[in-house]
Amino acid sequence: MTLKDKLLQESRNAIEDYALIFACNVEPRLAEEACGGRTEYIVSIDIKDIPIFTSPIFINTVNELLDGVKAEIIELPVSSFFPGIQKSYLRLSWGDLSD
Repeated sequence: MTLKDKLLQESRNAIEDYALIFACNVEPRLAEEACGGRTEYIVSIDIKDIPIFTSPIFINTVNELLDGVKAEIIELPVSSFFPGIQKSYLRLSWGDLSD
């Protein structure tokens, strides 16, 4: 195994571990949101966490761990005064009430 392969594997493992911890911590919050009649939860992403949260490995792992909940990255305007400036968010959704 080359150094490159080892480093890529370490990165993959770190992202998967982060996704596992995130999924465990967010699950109770999703239950609270559902009890409030909502069908999605939006998580603000700090700039330092963007490489992890936007990784396909993270998104796929969270989708697997939160079975039936869809995780996706969305971009929303920072403010109505600056519609061209966007911020990344993680949206966790579990359908709509007509399902």
